[in-house]
Amino acid sequence: MYKAFSPGDLGHGSAFKDAAKIGAEAGYEGYWFSIVGDSKLDVNETKDLLAETGLRAAGFGLPVEFRQDETVFNNDLKNLESYAKYAADIGAKRTATWILPFSDTLTYEENFKLHRSRLKKCYDVLNDYGILLGLEFVGPPSIRRGKKYDFAYNLDQMLELCDAIDKGKCGLLLDVFHWDLAEQTREDFSKITNGQVSLVHINDIPAGIPREEQLDGDRRLPGETGVLKIAEFFEGLKSIGYDGPVVAEPFDKSLSELPFDQAAKKVMDSINKVWPE
Repeated sequence: MYKAFSPGDLGHGSAFKDAAKIGAEAGYEGYWFSIVGDSKLDVNETKDLLAETGLRAAGFGLPVEFRQDETVFNNDLKNLESYAKYAADIGAKRTATWILPFSDTLTYEENFKLHRSRLKKCYDVLNDYGILLGLEFVGPPSIRRGKKYDFAYNLDQMLELCDAIDKGKCGLLLDVFHWDLAEQTREDFSKITNGQVSLVHINDIPAGIPREEQLDGDRRLPGETGVLKIAEFFEGLKSIGYDGPVVAEPFDKSLSELPFDQAAKKVMDSINKVWPE
């Protein structure tokens, strides 16, 4: 596995052409693309910058809004192939997105059918370009509180959705925050293979707050509080031979108040403190 970054996760909105050298100087080994904006740079320029900085093209966020109405989804789907081609050309063979863990209008079964249908269409386009799609379950109980229907919020449920899209080939985004708050354990890694994991997120959460009250948008730098079982999480990743990108996603507002290079260095320092030998 290797250390990658996305400017947005460091509190900054820089494009690849502006962020690449800063990230490489801070010690990152890969870059997670915001493909809609970053693909405006010519493919050859992107490849040259990757070569110059030594960064790997770690992957990109899925540029399709599948959570809204059919019109929005279809409009985004039309553009997916051009983004997938760009990504494949620069060597970015992974993408990922998150799944909303509730609905006020659709039962679990109805929501499952909708996600399977829409994400299968995305998957088919991506698969033609050899790109692994990863789906992230969102674990905090607080985000489902007061909602009419739950949806897939843990590993087993997400694996069921992945299998419905394409058994053993549609993958996962694993976030230690969601992993812990969904009460997954080290043993649950036995259900996963390296080839299924497209991306890993690491972070921490505030101390002194019950699991049921932890908020999705309130996190900390990796290892900052020691609440999340990140060492155990890394052990699980090592047990499956995970060799993909690891990105810190701390949602720390103070990072945006720092110059980008300082924010990149601060987050890298936190990653290094928890990184397994």
